[in-house]
Amino acid sequence: MADWNAQADKHDQLTQEALADVDAGQVIDHQAVLAWADSLGSDQPLTVPR
Repeated sequence: MADWNAQADKHDQLTQEALADVDAGQVIDHQAVLAWADSLGSDQPLTVPR
């Protein structure tokens, strides 16, 4: 049970951090991520979007 509680606490912490990033506008455009992922198997893969 303690492991489950620790995992739930960590999940909550990461969720709160992610929501704070969104509130601060620190997000990556979905289309940029898709374009990057699609390029991975190509001769000229894109750099990781930031």
